[in-house]
Amino acid sequence: MDNYDINSIESLSFKDGVRMRIQMYLGTDDTEGIYQALKEVINNSTDEALMGFGNEITITVNEKENFVSVLDRGRGCPFGIRENGENVLVSIFSKGHTGGKFNNKSYTMASGLNGIGIKATCLSSEKFEAQSVRDGKVATVYFEKGELINYREGETKLPNGTYVRFKPDKEVFKNMSDGFTYKRICSEIQNVAYLNRGIHFIVINDATNEKKEFYSENGIADFIMEKAKKPLMKKPIIALKKDETDEVEIAFIWTGGNEQSYVFVNGLFCSDGGAPITGAKTALTSTIKKKSGCDLDADLIRKGLIYAINCKVSSPSFSNQTKNKINNPNLRTLASQAFKEGLEEFFNSPESAAIIEMIKKFQKAEKAADRAREAILSQHKEIEKELKKKIVLAEKLVDCKKHDENSMLFIVEGKSAKGAIVKARNAETTACFDLRGKLINALKNDEEKLAKNEEVKQLHIALGCGYGERFNIKKLRYGKIVLVADMDKDGFAINCLILTFLYYFYPQLIEAGKVYWGATPLYKVETSNKNYYAYNEKELKDLPKGDLTRLKGLGESTPQDFRDTICSETPRLIQFTMNDAAAAAKYFDILLGENIEERKKYIFENANFENLDD
Repeated sequence: MDNYDINSIESLSFKDGVRMRIQMYLGTDDTEGIYQALKEVINNSTDEALMGFGNEITITVNEKENFVSVLDRGRGCPFGIRENGENVLVSIFSKGHTGGKFNNKSYTMASGLNGIGIKATCLSSEKFEAQSVRDGKVATVYFEKGELINYREGETKLPNGTYVRFKPDKEVFKNMSDGFTYKRICSEIQNVAYLNRGIHFIVINDATNEKKEFYSENGIADFIMEKAKKPLMKKPIIALKKDETDEVEIAFIWTGGNEQSYVFVNGLFCSDGGAPITGAKTALTSTIKKKSGCDLDADLIRKGLIYAINCKVSSPSFSNQTKNKINNPNLRTLASQAFKEGLEEFFNSPESAAIIEMIKKFQKAEKAADRAREAILSQHKEIEKELKKKIVLAEKLVDCKKHDENSMLFIVEGKSAKGAIVKARNAETTACFDLRGKLINALKNDEEKLAKNEEVKQLHIALGCGYGERFNIKKLRYGKIVLVADMDKDGFAINCLILTFLYYFYPQLIEAGKVYWGATPLYKVETSNKNYYAYNEKELKDLPKGDLTRLKGLGESTPQDFRDTICSETPRLIQFTMNDAAAAAKYFDILLGENIEERKKYIFENANFENLDD
């Protein structure tokens, strides 16, 4: 290993530092990084617009060559040679901490403050060109890979403004998978337009001449309505608050979706929010609690709320160069005041009562879910405790001696049927579990009630493989789960309830082909030396003559009947599968959902127990 000494210390130029460590300046060295570079250019143009210079910005993209350009009609960048010989335009685009935004003389509100962003864009580009027009004079500067190639000045009849065109360098953005696309730029600019009310943005596809214009008359109110897919209010609430230097505008609306929050500072999106979000949350919680007279949970108050906070700040303090979080403490106060004012208007709206009632229902449901989670956790602990014991479910389960892929668990209705099957079964490989009547409906009862149901808990223990996050198919104690019930409408309903239980708690077992319906015969013909069985009318016609018995239920079958059929070496098993999960869900809903009439119709039209095939 080389020695670490004074010769190990390097000093990089600003250009080399940017190119070698672009993540420090634009966040990433992939596709997101090149879009951050574009944003830095656009931010300069919108900063001009915020100051009232130019209300049209044009972005042109060449997807094939991965070039993009931005043209504004602002004042144009200052250019010329200072007394010390410094070329101002060259410094603006390549010299760190050079710009006109370090004080409030030229810009009272701007997103770029440190003079870094546009330099990072220039120095990380394979090719970079900038042109500034000011009062009949024009200056153009051209860079390649961060090196100045050309600079020239002249006269022009073009209107004032700044034009920047660049191509990101693959040597810098090493992980860039995709270049600039017209579609994504349009999406980005749409949001920029919402935040810069009254400014026209034009995006052009250089190859096809396709053009889209973006303009917002109502600013963040339009932005909020575009985001609100299921609004619960006719229009968003808007409020504005100012102090001596800064301004905060807010818009919010409750929806049937999830909480979404957006913070913008001088037209720049701050993905991590910052001080304004803190102020907004504080105001929302305290005001709604006070106005509703209920101790509502803060997170549930914001459930479905979409809100945007647009800040115009004279001296923004960002958390880092990528400006994803704003720190100015006064923005917390302004946002809080704005939301309190907006909530006064909200409580006077016709929708407020229904929304507050919705929040109360959320809280009630959340408390029930908490109780359910506690009950499930308690059940898991009890199951694990029971499984450690030598004797498990002595009254409910008659277990088999071997637990492997060849073993089966019969789930049957009633003790009498279980008793006969136990006498007929192969004790080495077949276990039997009896239900007392119909199992609780897993679709119609909440998690808390299901978790506390004794038979549900006992089935969990019998299966032994855990459920939910603790499911482990390797711990399943049996190779097959076989549902055995009377072959009539009541038996069909019982089996459906068990299947619903498995569908709700153990869908993996159904998908793995572990679950079966055990068919039992409807008819028995006794002869002098053998019994014959039929599972439907067609099979009955093929049986020999003898004493015919209609087996109306499992309780009328003898151990020998079971020994000859379901407990034989070749039982008639019908595998239950879910090849189409959506269809399966609909099937269960019809059979066990709230629509009783639809369920009756389906059963009587489709359930034919006399036509079960092998």
